[in-house]
This record gives sequence, structure tokens and C-alpha cells, in this order.
Amino acid sequence: MSTAPLKTPFLIAGELPKQSIRDQVYALLRDRLHKGDISTQDRLVDHELAAQLNVSRMPVREALLQLKNEGYLEGTSRGFILPQFTPEDIADMFEVRLLLEPAAAAIACQNSKVDGLGKMTVAVENAEKAHLKADVLGYMSANWAFWVAWMDMVPNRRLAQVIYRLRDHAQVVRLATLQDTEFRELSLHHTKEILAAFVKRDTEAVKDRVAHNLRMSAASYYAKQEALMGAEAA
Repeated sequence: MSTAPLKTPFLIAGELPKQSIRDQVYALLRDRLHKGDISTQDRLVDHELAAQLNVSRMPVREALLQLKNEGYLEGTSRGFILPQFTPEDIADMFEVRLLLEPAAAAIACQNSKVDGLGKMTVAVENAEKAHLKADVLGYMSANWAFWVAWMDMVPNRRLAQVIYRLRDHAQVVRLATLQDTEFRELSLHHTKEILAAFVKRDTEAVKDRVAHNLRMSAASYYAKQEALMGAEAA
């Protein structure tokens, strides 16, 4: 397991005077988690990250511990890694997301704005470009931008916060499935369908398509895991 190198420039403290160094490190690592820059093979070690960022070790460790306490990382004797969820954990997450996300998407559709729809459209275009180049991380970043664009149109921020947390915890699912070209193509197709429903302001279609996309993600994840188990058994 390797230590994940930083691919995102660190924020200069003077540029964001309202944020502490710990907050900046936390925001940077959360952004990398969202974009898929941190994989299940990576290990985050506080003193190594501190050296890369040219900051002291303590704020980095505090940021990592905060991510651990929020369930985004797991602590080990040699650093922090992505959580190792059981199949039951994944099933529970999808069950809750299916209860919340489709309804939230319908509310977002009701409250949609031109700029939000524009951001969703650009994200789909970027996702398609990344898919054609087999750029998995680029696709994940664009997919995240699409999701954030419609989530920003959900007026109930407490609801949005809960959904954000659940989606963050499901990062292991995206890392496992979006590597597959066929699944990524299917994901892109469903994303386009969701966008089309938003543009038409068809709340029922938005709700149905978001739910269908979640079910497809769950099915693809389980199929991937079964295939891996079969390969190991062979």
C-alpha cells in the first residue's frame, strides 16, 4: 500500500485568512476524496503529508483525525486509509440514499435555476470527454460536479448535509465500479437522462431516474465484488 502523493496544490494560508491550516488541509483532503484521487491502495501518513504541504505535522494530523471521526477514513498503526465497509454496510448506505436522494433531486428540480442547470450541462460534457479518453479520475470529478450542481439547488441544507455524508462514504463503490468502461458508459447515459429530466422540470422523472441510477450503482458494485470473489476462488 502506497502513500498517496498530493496532486492538488496546497492553499496558501494568506489566501484564505478565515481558514486555519487544519481547515485548509481538511478541505484539500475532502476534495481529493470526492474526486477519487485517494484510492483503497493509498495510505495517508501525517508527517509525510506535512512535508509535502510544507506545514507542521499537528494541523495535518488534526485534519486526518477529523476525517476519521466523520467516517471518511480509518486509522491504522501506519497512517489512515479509506474505510473497509462490509457488504451489509454498503447495502445500508444505498437503502438510506434511496430514501433521501430521489426526493431531494425532485425538490432541486422544483427549485432549479438557469445557472445550476448550466453547471450540470457543463459537468455532463466534461464527463463525456473524460469517458472517451478513459480518464477515470476525470470522469469521477465531472460526475461529482454534476451531483454538486443539483444538490446546491436543494433548499434544505440539513437534508443536503446528510446526503453529502452518505455519498462521501460510498466513495469505495465509485472507485470499484467506474474503472469499468461498460459501467462508466452506463453511468454517463443515466446522468444524461437525469439532466434531460431536470431541463424539462419533470420532477417525477428526475425522482425516478435518480433512484434508478442508485439501484444500478448498487447492482454494479455487487456484480463487481462477486466477480472478484470468483476470480480469487479460481
